Amino acid sequence: MDVKQYIPPARMPKASAEVEYVEATRADGPAINALYNKVFHMNRSLDHYEWKYWRNPAGPPTGMLAREKATGRCMATGIGQRRRAWVNGKDSYGALLCESASDPDDRRGGRVWREVMLGFGVTTNDNHGIVWAYGGQSSDAAIKIGSRWFGYRIMMELVPWEIRIGTRSSIRRHLGHFDGLFGPLAALIANKLYRMRWRKRDFGLQTSIVDRFGPEFDELWERYRDLYPACFYRDAATLNWRYMDNPIWKHRVLSAHREGKLVGYMVWREWSENGEMIATVLDCWHGKDQEVLQTLIDVARRQALADGCVFLRFAVQEGGPEQEAFQSFRSGRQSPHEGVDKIICTPMPGSTPMDQPPEAYEQLRTVLFGKNWYYTQGDCDFRD
Repeated sequence: MDVKQYIPPARMPKASAEVEYVEATRADGPAINALYNKVFHMNRSLDHYEWKYWRNPAGPPTGMLAREKATGRCMATGIGQRRRAWVNGKDSYGALLCESASDPDDRRGGRVWREVMLGFGVTTNDNHGIVWAYGGQSSDAAIKIGSRWFGYRIMMELVPWEIRIGTRSSIRRHLGHFDGLFGPLAALIANKLYRMRWRKRDFGLQTSIVDRFGPEFDELWERYRDLYPACFYRDAATLNWRYMDNPIWKHRVLSAHREGKLVGYMVWREWSENGEMIATVLDCWHGKDQEVLQTLIDVARRQALADGCVFLRFAVQEGGPEQEAFQSFRSGRQSPHEGVDKIICTPMPGSTPMDQPPEAYEQLRTVLFGKNWYYTQGDCDFRD
């Protein structure tokens, strides 16, 4: 199918006597954030919103909102981060479809929201020069609606793999009522015995914990980026914003050096799920080097175990080097606890969707198909 056939219809929404549609500005942040908190029953701070959208080194977000003329109330909104990518050896910008919402107390909510999202496709392209958008952690319901209305398509699926690194949950099941008395001590002893069985991946690499991304990460980014037809920027500025300056999560970062030269890194987040600590890998830049990958996984699981985690997980594309690395570990398996992450992508059609410059179509031919990508869950707003 020619890529032009994937371009969805779009138009600017037309104002009514009650509602106006405007491009979102920084001044609209309090209203957009308040609507988000109401719809999703959250208590996100305005500082968190500012970090997520306006402190991004790739530039300001793109978005639209519907506003009630009489009151100025924000009725619906669609907003996306600007994300900088490297596509076909050139800079390219995508819009990460982070959030869309409509006021649940407004009977016009669904219709107004649809108008906002149709306008999003036009303003994102016309005003910001962005010709494609994407999103992760997409639900089947959202994909079904988005496919019909906005041209969403699944460009790839990330399959979660995991390595069991702790025994706490197993001991809890076996001890039952006695877990509170003996569980922590039993887990401590069992974890030490469990870890003794691990084979150290000794490939002559040196690893260390990273507190801040510096210039050598810029060089590493440029060294590996042409290995892939498409990948998101992993320069120091982007990595510091995404992980180190994140206002709600503390990320662990591990670097690997070979003879003093940086050859890879891994980023993971430790969080609680059903009372168990999980370490989820969000990024790993490794140059397709199995020695680097296996070393980072090995050291990360030891760090995560010391922090009380019971699993190390990494959602990967099937058949890639990341899956191969996980399979090289004795307990590496596809996770039965976490579902497949469906990543959607759609063109941003603009006001003249069939009249784009040739380079725009070349970008679309690359980015719409997952086989061209190096992509990790950190390239989305994973639980942020």
